[in-house]
Order: sequence, then structure tokens, then C-alpha cells
Amino acid sequence: MKKIKINYYDFGNMIDPETFYFTKLLRTKYDVEISNEPDYIFYTVFGNKHHAFDGIRIFWTGEQMCPNFNICDYALGHHYLTFEDRYFRFPLWALGKDNIQEALHRAEGWTDEQLLNRKFCDAVLGNGTQTDGARPKMLELLEAYKTVDYGGKYHNTVGHIYPPEEKVGFQKQYKFSIAFENTYCSGYTMEKLIDSFASHHIPLYYGNPRVAEEFNPKAFINAHDFKSLEEMMEFVKKVDQDDNLYLQIVRQPVFQPGALERVSDEKVLEFLSHIFDQPYEQARRRFYAKPYTDTDIYRLKKRDVHDIIRAYIKRRFIRLFTKKKA
Repeated sequence: MKKIKINYYDFGNMIDPETFYFTKLLRTKYDVEISNEPDYIFYTVFGNKHHAFDGIRIFWTGEQMCPNFNICDYALGHHYLTFEDRYFRFPLWALGKDNIQEALHRAEGWTDEQLLNRKFCDAVLGNGTQTDGARPKMLELLEAYKTVDYGGKYHNTVGHIYPPEEKVGFQKQYKFSIAFENTYCSGYTMEKLIDSFASHHIPLYYGNPRVAEEFNPKAFINAHDFKSLEEMMEFVKKVDQDDNLYLQIVRQPVFQPGALERVSDEKVLEFLSHIFDQPYEQARRRFYAKPYTDTDIYRLKKRDVHDIIRAYIKRRFIRLFTKKKA
């Protein structure tokens, strides 16, 4: 196996580098070392430490940010982009492997009575403020009709905050779930829709206007199919009150043909292998010239500015010391 040295920058405490998806996938083909002196890094949006790293940068995020190819060499994200060998579309929902398997067997083993005799609607939300306004408005419409149970940190009404590993079990108690993304953004499909399908109920969705290219539009209620949220709410009421219509929707298959194949482990590994199989000195893709800065320093947080300045001084000192010694 070829040995590669990688690390993860600006993920905060969100992941364990040793067990994160990309590490486990790469270890099926490479001898992977999580190194403090990596040749390659995966980085995301929760910091700016990656700016001080001079090796090969691979960007990935589940957030709605578009990759900046002046800063990264390669990227994986949710936008529908084509850029030579530098980009692979890999939205956040594709990471939910266990829930994808559950969604593939949606409603199997459930009787009609079990599907129908559940509470109305749940909402598992981390926040209620970082949105474009569609989600709070839909929740207001739902609450005016029937009780919505909140199982997340935001507006919790059930007495327990359900972490990700308990979320699907909680949602299985309900006929519907609010699966609104934080904002309208093409390609931006996070974990909410998959979690809802894995819960064997009907998701109420908003976010990616092209979501029906990957998910069967007959399997959920999509805000983008209606002229307004009020019109969507009227259809939700109709489905809730018509048992046959509810069962018809909840028993639909989840995925469009080819959707899972496009984001399969094999496809992701093929993209990453192209990066790691080529000679290291040929893998760089981003523009590089000296002097060169790849960020607006005045917009960075103070601690991140210090990281960049410290790295810059260190490089200058090494060059100066090397010249004097020569």
C-alpha cells in the first residue's frame, strides 16, 4: 500500500480524524497516517488554519458555502459544478450510510395501523435563528393546525434533547417531520431528509430546488412544488386527513434511479485516488506565486490572523537563516 500523510483542519471537535469517513475510505486502498506534518489536508469552514498550510488542500463541507478554488486544490461539496479534475459532488446526506440503508427499506414491516396511528409532527432543530425564514413560517402554520413536538436544542418541548444517534428513533413516533434546510440553495441537501425517510414517515422539505433529481418526488412533500407555504400546508392537512393518500406517499421508494451510485464509496474513492495516485509534485492545482496571499486578512478572526502571521514569520526566518548559513 502507498503511504499517505493526511490531517483535518478547521473541523473543530466535530470529527475524529482516525474514524472519519474519508480516513476509513482511504484506508481501503492506502496506508493512511494522521500526521501533524501532513502532505495533504481535508479542511472545512470552521476556521482558517488551512491558509497557513502549503501542501495539497482538499475542501469539503456540508454547509451551503461554495468551494473557493483559488484556495483549495480539490473540493467535494453539494453544488452542481464541473471543474476539470478538481471537484466531486458529495452532499452531506450521502454520509448517512446507516440511515440510507434504513430509507431503502422504508415502511417495510410496518402495518397500515402502525404507520397511521402516530403523533402528528416532530421538529429536531439545533437552532431557530440561522435560517432564511421559511422554516419558522412553516412551523407556525403547522402549530396552528396541530401540536408539533420539538426534540432538539431549539424550543425543546419533550423534556429530552435527542442527539444524532437517537434522532431517528424519536422521529419514528410521528407521521410527519419538518425537514427544512437553513436556507434555499441549489444542491444543499443535508441529513434532514434522509433522517426523515429512515424514520418511516413523510418529510416536509424545503431547501434544494433540485432535490427531486435525487429523491422520488412522490415520496415526500416538497415546498418547491407549491406556490406558497400556505398552499403546502393545505396539502399537508389533506394528506393527514386522508389515510389512503398518506399510505400511498409513505410507501413510495425513496431514491431516484442512479442517485446512490453517483455518491457511492467507489465513486468517492475514485475521485480521491486521482489526487493521491499522481506524483505529489504534480497534484497542486491552485494558483501559486510569490509573494502570494490567498485570503483577505482583515476579515479573519484575530486568532486565525495570529496563526497566519506566525507561519509567515517562521517561513521567512527559515529562509533568512538558510541564506546566512550558505
